[in-house]
Amino acid sequence: MTASIPLSPAVGQSPNLVATYYRLTSITRLPGKGGRGVTNIATLYHEQGAREVTWQSAQVDSRLKRGCYVAVRGLEHPVCQGDACRIQRLDLLDKPLPTVNPFDTVPANWVRDRVLVKRASQLWCQLSRPMQHLVTAVLWDGSRFERFVTGPAALCCYQPVPNANLRHAVETAEHALSLANGLTDVSTSVLIAAALLHDAGKADDFRLNPVRDGYAYSERGQLVGARHTVLEWLAVARARAGVIVPEGQYLALVHALTASRGAAWLGIREPQIIEAMILAVADRACSETAWPPHLSSVRRELVHTGGGR
Repeated sequence: MTASIPLSPAVGQSPNLVATYYRLTSITRLPGKGGRGVTNIATLYHEQGAREVTWQSAQVDSRLKRGCYVAVRGLEHPVCQGDACRIQRLDLLDKPLPTVNPFDTVPANWVRDRVLVKRASQLWCQLSRPMQHLVTAVLWDGSRFERFVTGPAALCCYQPVPNANLRHAVETAEHALSLANGLTDVSTSVLIAAALLHDAGKADDFRLNPVRDGYAYSERGQLVGARHTVLEWLAVARARAGVIVPEGQYLALVHALTASRGAAWLGIREPQIIEAMILAVADRACSETAWPPHLSSVRRELVHTGGGR
């Protein structure tokens, strides 16, 4: 009755659980004492500390899966047995909360570059509360978020470095902020949210190739594409997660994510607001710095002619 990966033998533990939420990184379920009930052992992660916990339950809670958000209940005075601390239970956080910073729950086996994770977390903290809630809701699903922070930025023209999609999102947001410095009519929340999410849909564009090493396009990646995928996620976040964003800011965000040069009769809108213009410049600048020298001229020509992004 094991769900997810085995527990790591070494988990850093702080004297007290101070975080209000954690990411469940693994869970093991064993028969309870005397064959009654279930003994649960789980590993939790938050930037404030990782911990193994154990608790007894009458039956398996199948909602608790690797990658989900949980809250610890019943640990006023830690009582540890070996490497695990006894608690009453784990509560699943099944609805996106505006106070949850997803980048504070990125385990090291997802992203080894902790400075990169910290930079992403600081960008989220600069968002307005409605935009924080929206970004968190879009990235709430554990599997989706893992693919976002671990996946590639593209299948070609980019160097195959770990966490390339997350790195590109962070660098684009930081570069966009530097371009907007001193401009009073720029919404930094719209700009940061657009930069963090502009390629988030690539989490569903690519899948590990079962035939050979590396990634390949998923069916969604072949038929739909990242730009449309993230729009679906935004719509679901507003409809189901109860995210309330002022209409003007939401339209500005969607415009920044979708604006591009193209034929108007195809429904394509060119950048018309300053946030969209800044994002386009920052995205291209950060993309070009990531291209290997021998591919830069080819890739640049594709962008100019509309053959790639």
